[in-house]
Amino acid sequence: MRMRIAFSSATRLATLALFGGAAPRLLAQRTPVVPLAITGVTVIDPASAAAPLRDHTLIIAGGVITTIGPSATTRVPADARRLSGGGKFLIPGLWDAHVHFMNTGRSALPLLLAHGVTSVREMGGFIDSTRVWQAGMAAGTLDGPRIVTPGPILESPRYLQGVRDRSARARSQLADRVLPYRIGIADSQDARRAIDSLLLLHADFVKVRTTATPAAFFAILREARRAGLAVAAHQPGGVGIAAAMDSGLTDMEHALQPASLRLTAAARDSIYRSFVRNDAWYTPTLAVSHALTLSGDSANRAIFGRNAARWDPRLRYASPWLLGWWRMQVDERMLDTAAGRAATMEEGWRSTIADVRRMHELGVKLLAGTDAGSVLVYPGFSLHDELALLVQEGGLSPRDALWSATSGPATFARLGDRVGRIAPGMTADLVLLDADPLADIRNTRRIAAVIQGGRVYSRRALDRLLCQARPACRDRRDRRE
Repeated sequence: MRMRIAFSSATRLATLALFGGAAPRLLAQRTPVVPLAITGVTVIDPASAAAPLRDHTLIIAGGVITTIGPSATTRVPADARRLSGGGKFLIPGLWDAHVHFMNTGRSALPLLLAHGVTSVREMGGFIDSTRVWQAGMAAGTLDGPRIVTPGPILESPRYLQGVRDRSARARSQLADRVLPYRIGIADSQDARRAIDSLLLLHADFVKVRTTATPAAFFAILREARRAGLAVAAHQPGGVGIAAAMDSGLTDMEHALQPASLRLTAAARDSIYRSFVRNDAWYTPTLAVSHALTLSGDSANRAIFGRNAARWDPRLRYASPWLLGWWRMQVDERMLDTAAGRAATMEEGWRSTIADVRRMHELGVKLLAGTDAGSVLVYPGFSLHDELALLVQEGGLSPRDALWSATSGPATFARLGDRVGRIAPGMTADLVLLDADPLADIRNTRRIAAVIQGGRVYSRRALDRLLCQARPACRDRRDRRE
């Protein structure tokens, strides 16, 4: 099968017209006119090894941090809105570095922001709807995180045909849900056409999921390098990890494949060092790796069981679109009754934990991403689970875990000079916490307020965002209105 672009020329032209031909890398959000002063707060900058700044005041104007200084000596403009940070802790706005909106649906936007996620790395999906959401957020008519996206996912044509076959056998909507945002890459000509199309769509980077041949994979890397685009990929079939890194792969997603479990410690270290040598990234997505250890029956009970929502309140925020995707995925998992599946998944989970620990020791740059939209990986909620797993299982310090969800993804997205840190001149994407995350990473859940581009979402406003994301709450609100 030759490469097939799922986006019509009309869609591409409409997208380009919407943004005036300029790449929408960091669209300005609606910003308040009145300056904001956050007073008496403890400032934590994960990108700095320095101790937190205690009893400091931040001044924000035009959505940008202009001043940070001791509260005793920092002048607050007379017309500034004051937000008391006494006894509270300020961190940069969080990123989820692996989200799939084509699985979660639009309701994930307010849900992510309500959990302090002010930016996301969307990892492949419907770029036309993503662009509409970005425009809505820029206009102030929609609440949600800033989005960087690769647009459609590059795949092996054999995988795409397999989706069609599985969908036909199960008489499911799998093909309808999966194929419209995938591009099959069989050879170097397909690779060049695909990368050229991504440039027209102003994609922020390239996402590769499956590969037809080593030659096709290396062609994608070569064409992406020509276009100046970073490449994030699953472990490529038939290509060694070190060879992929040495050839220009920028970031690897998810667990390393089971074949790597048979490597010696020295061989694994050699692979890890290829990341360091090439200044590359690793996104382990521990949240989804952990969820995969559940059998199909267990996942079915956890989501669709009679008392599932009582045991897991997060289910109340799962949209019908997300539940439809989970239903298809759980049904497929339930068909896999192989005796070795549970052992394989558990072995893969333990191996991934060992990978993260050793990679962190060797200095590999890690990104906090959840694979939000996958079975039992909830938008917003699971980013905090990911941070806890990185610390409790992966051996990261709380500061390093925070870096992986703030400065790290901003740097990958080539936005590190604008977001991901707390410093003068940076966009004011911030999360105000009621407790110290350096003392306990689980305190990232204790959110008092979220500031995005200088706009303050109080606890009450965050609760309203949660209501936007919850179907039952949204229905009650609509009836009142």
